Amino acid sequence: MKIFVNNRIVDEKKASISIFDRGFLYGDGIFETMRSYNGRVLALDRHLDRLYSSAKVIDLKIKLGRESIKKQIYKLIRINGLKDAYIRLAATRGEGRVGLNAVTAKSSSVVIIVKHFTPYPAAFYEKGISLYTSSVRRNAESPLSSIKSLNYLNNILARMDAQKRGADDALLLNTKGFVAESAVSNIFMIKRKGLITPSLNSGILPGVTREIVLSIAKKAGLKAIERKVSPRELKGADEVFLTNTLMEVMPVVKIDKTGIGKRRPGLLTKFIHLLYSRQI
Repeated sequence: MKIFVNNRIVDEKKASISIFDRGFLYGDGIFETMRSYNGRVLALDRHLDRLYSSAKVIDLKIKLGRESIKKQIYKLIRINGLKDAYIRLAATRGEGRVGLNAVTAKSSSVVIIVKHFTPYPAAFYEKGISLYTSSVRRNAESPLSSIKSLNYLNNILARMDAQKRGADDALLLNTKGFVAESAVSNIFMIKRKGLITPSLNSGILPGVTREIVLSIAKKAGLKAIERKVSPRELKGADEVFLTNTLMEVMPVVKIDKTGIGKRRPGLLTKFIHLLYSRQI
């Protein structure tokens, strides 16, 4: 498998970055996860918009322009012989001296990984998944809550704890006790045939799939609201589902010890997933 590392395409076994790269030392960088269907990257421009927006938040100047990034992504898809692919694009502040002084890093690093996409198990969509409410909190006041930072420790710890307790993923609340998101996804609930999802000021990542789902729901005539959501309200929903680029639309049938709705994937969740699949 070939990988793009700082203007070079190399074999994955030979790919490397400096041990003094600030992404490695401090998680000083950002990333995007994308997916291609039959060789086409879904919502590529939206992902790049978010990448450069995140870079602005952390004052990171990415040395590679967006058209060059697009070119390299499609080149990797082609030379790796892929159609349905997982794509991870990471940008760090680059190599610098050890220490928090970021100005010692003179040039950013860019890494693009493109590999075969392995779908989530069909049983997850047929039966739904479970969530466990984590003690890890999302800080809505932090600028990091709205970007895909390379420092994913909070998400990792939340997911690990949830899996130890027999759940598939973690539900994260913000520091005010309202619902934020899961460890890897945005979250929606359905109540009285309307969609409700935590607002952006709840400390969530502005998900690309979340944005698409809100758009297609409104076009289908469904009421879609962004606002604060309490854990109690979420557990009392008719249906709950998660969204992200890789899983698309994933039904949730249990949160902690509480079954959601009829404890099986709901009709509206399935309908929204169908509408989403038509965007592909």
